[in-house]
Amino acid sequence: MFREAVYKHFLPAIEQGAHTGRAPWPPRLRIHKLTDTHVYSLTWNFASPDGRATFEFGSTDNGEPFLIWRRIGDHSIYDRP
Repeated sequence: MFREAVYKHFLPAIEQGAHTGRAPWPPRLRIHKLTDTHVYSLTWNFASPDGRATFEFGSTDNGEPFLIWRRIGDHSIYDRP
């Protein structure tokens, strides 16, 4: 289910510029920045099994953007995002 959410919804949103604010994130993924962090949260399923992931954006020394998946699992990933 995670892969489906990433390939069908997350990556197309990245290609359209959602990470820069040029386009909105798909509402179905409930992407939001975690309070007082540089980490974002993505939710692809609320029912059993609960499906959530945390990630962050960065850039290389020459300015190329990249994405780091931090944790993938259920609601417990928020204990250490």
